[in-house]
Amino acid sequence: MIKRFFKSIYSKQILLFFVFLFVFIGNALCEEKTFSPLYPLRKDAPKLTTEGFLPEDSDENYYLLIDKEAGEWTYIDKKLFINIRSFNDVVERKRTLVWYETEVKVAPGEKFNIEHANPEQIGRRFLYAEDFATKLNTILALSDDFYGFRVYQKRLPGVIIQNGEILADKSKKQPHWSLPTYDLIARYPDGTMKAYLAGSINAEELHAQGVTDTWCFGPVLLSEGEIGAQVLEKRFEYANPRQTIGMIKPNHYLIMTIEGRNSRSHGVGLVWVAERMRDLGCTEALNLDGGNSVKLVFMGKLINSDRTYDKKNDRSVTSLITLGYFPLETLEESKTE
Repeated sequence: MIKRFFKSIYSKQILLFFVFLFVFIGNALCEEKTFSPLYPLRKDAPKLTTEGFLPEDSDENYYLLIDKEAGEWTYIDKKLFINIRSFNDVVERKRTLVWYETEVKVAPGEKFNIEHANPEQIGRRFLYAEDFATKLNTILALSDDFYGFRVYQKRLPGVIIQNGEILADKSKKQPHWSLPTYDLIARYPDGTMKAYLAGSINAEELHAQGVTDTWCFGPVLLSEGEIGAQVLEKRFEYANPRQTIGMIKPNHYLIMTIEGRNSRSHGVGLVWVAERMRDLGCTEALNLDGGNSVKLVFMGKLINSDRTYDKKNDRSVTSLITLGYFPLETLEESKTE
């Protein structure tokens, strides 16, 4: 009888253990499938689906917030989630820094586009980023990997695939010691991004894997959650404006835009940027073209480097990374009504 008693207790313990295990696994799976923004939305924001979008039966086609004073810019529809937050702090080496974190979530099949000011002669036309974005009626636009300007200057182009087409396959055999290092990040059809060192893979191999787009600049900031070797070697620790792109999970991305060379922001080295992106959940990330051509545009308005602070060193661009379409003239009309 005593044996049956202890056997009964032991069986219950095993049963409770497996119940706990199944509940834990179930909760973990639900957490992976449920999108949670890096920063909470406002109380008046609509309830989103578990994927982070407006429900299909929503009465509204989109949710839009533009609050420059609060440093918040948000756009959400049934396929796109874009949330920009601005920050101002004193970081490493007592540098005053202004930066922007753009969280992007897209439905399967949606992706970033690469737009050229002169598609027939890449790199041959320069436009202010906000004018270019307005012409395209794009929701989000940011400066890219300098590829067009390298073509314009007849420099080594790098490994470039855009919209599924190989545009260039001439790069360094190993990471360069100065910018650009010719490292790249590739986007796959399932929304995955993967960072590669220069010389480790070519355009034909990437194209065969189904890669739709690459951005080639560098260095690699993060690969499989680890900070890149050149970053850890502190080769790029001088203060500079920065633009980066990275993946948190497939179809879930983070863009870091750091101001510099102006009266309110010194700029920063890449160790701080890589650590920040890693801490925010990125596993893959690449440094894009920096300096005075760094631009972040939302709904046709320049967000970073307000020309009040940086008129002298402002630059136009030959191409942009864009996401989403919006009839921007309706925003101007609503202001005048």
